[in-house]
Amino acid sequence: MEAVSQFQVALSNELMPFILRIKDGNTTDEKVTISLAVGMFLSKQATLAQAAELAKKSIWDFTDVLRSLGIPWSEYTETELSMDELSLSKLAGA
Repeated sequence: MEAVSQFQVALSNELMPFILRIKDGNTTDEKVTISLAVGMFLSKQATLAQAAELAKKSIWDFTDVLRSLGIPWSEYTETELSMDELSLSKLAGA
């Protein structure tokens, strides 16, 4: 069994309504953990896999969490878009 360090954090009353609106997680602790994992992912301090692990979710479940929050879970660059458009145009002309 994994050892868990526990400590208390005081959350302001203003934060609680936002924490409680998080759909995933059954307890406040789980909701805060998921929220922190999402924040770590968004700030690029954790990869998708690392954030999912921190949230105690599978990658697929974590991407569902991100999707429910309107957060894209992958980056699609302009170069990738151009390459895809070129490939599609070649396929259409074939």
